[in-house]
Amino acid sequence: MKTMKPMLGLFVAALTFYSCSSDDDAAPQPPMTKSSLTIKAQSGLNGTAEKITNAASDVEINQFMINLSEIEFEFADNDQNQVFSVGAMDDEDDLAYEDLPEEIKSYLDDNYPEDAFCKAELEDDGPYMYEVELESGFELYFRDDFTLYATEASDEPCNDDGNQGGNAWGSQDDIELAGPFELDLSQGEVTIANVEIPVGVYEEIEFEMDINNDPSSDLYQKSIMITGIISGKPFTFYHTFEEEFEIDYEDAGQNLVIEEGSDASVVFNFDLQAVINTVDLSSAQDLNNDGTIDISPIDEDGNNALANQIKNAIVQYAELLDD
Repeated sequence: MKTMKPMLGLFVAALTFYSCSSDDDAAPQPPMTKSSLTIKAQSGLNGTAEKITNAASDVEINQFMINLSEIEFEFADNDQNQVFSVGAMDDEDDLAYEDLPEEIKSYLDDNYPEDAFCKAELEDDGPYMYEVELESGFELYFRDDFTLYATEASDEPCNDDGNQGGNAWGSQDDIELAGPFELDLSQGEVTIANVEIPVGVYEEIEFEMDINNDPSSDLYQKSIMITGIISGKPFTFYHTFEEEFEIDYEDAGQNLVIEEGSDASVVFNFDLQAVINTVDLSSAQDLNNDGTIDISPIDEDGNNALANQIKNAIVQYAELLDD
């Protein structure tokens, strides 16, 4: 099996949350209370071509797209140890590797070649049908059409008896949403996801920009793209970087608080005006004289360094807002 970076799973809408116990045989506590959270994103554009103020050049933005591969919420309470369970397991539904559909076996062989199969189970209800656990403890959940629904990472290996040391995640518990989330921020504020999230205080939100793998998308093989006009000449900027970074409120002491019965929302603000203010786009060149300024890590117009400046500014000026 070949090594591939594990995908992180969506464990918000369909998971049951239990308090952790030092006694592996103790009965689980009642599920944690959850409330609604709407996650949005914006860039300051409103859906029409807009002039962006810049001291050195006249910039007009037509399109701004970003691809996120995952979003992660981390609890502020370090004592909030939890177990994330996806329902009771029935030994009668255990599956051997040979019992798995060929599509799932091929997915495991292609993506986790160095993480051997440990066990699998067939679920008869819920949003997924197959649960597969690898020797590392990494778990994958597949829908009835054999497509991946979610994954769960674990620091504990899969034991022969099917237990993982009580399944306690310790003090670094988090909730992860698996993408990809392709965001067209040219159209004003967009909704990324509506989820059910456990009541609590979250001190940190992280997400990862990653390359888009959808051949039908304008973002294919890119993680960011901006198109428009610089001083009267069309330009296209794109980057292919993969990077995890934190996003926080302007007030570093502010946390995301999810209360029982609330309908909370947060906004990822990618401040494009601040990006353009920071990066001098007047230096952009069209060295191959094809009529378009190409700005990317591999362009032939001499704008490779400028592409990295734009990328770094987009990361720098991403912030979290209350809706």
